[in-house]
Amino acid sequence: MNKYNIAKYLIMKNSKYTLQQKKLLNDIEKAREELERCRIYFDFVKDPHLVDYAIYMEEAAKSKYMYLLNKVKKDGLKVKYEDVFPNLNRKSS
Repeated sequence: MNKYNIAKYLIMKNSKYTLQQKKLLNDIEKAREELERCRIYFDFVKDPHLVDYAIYMEEAAKSKYMYLLNKVKKDGLKVKYEDVFPNLNRKSS
């Protein structure tokens, strides 16, 4: 099971959020993964034309991710780490 499926399961399982909020959180996770894929693609391309394409892809993915994060902020949705991953304990530094 990949990170996306785990995050999706945990977000959907948590009944604290409305269906619309859960969809938004799911969209953010997808956008984050898309941005990660774009960065990996950029690291592997060699052809100058593909480098340009990779840059445009990454910028588009970054814009989408930032849009969704700003939407969460605008809607006033507060997401705590513990709400999404209740079984994981974070160590305090």
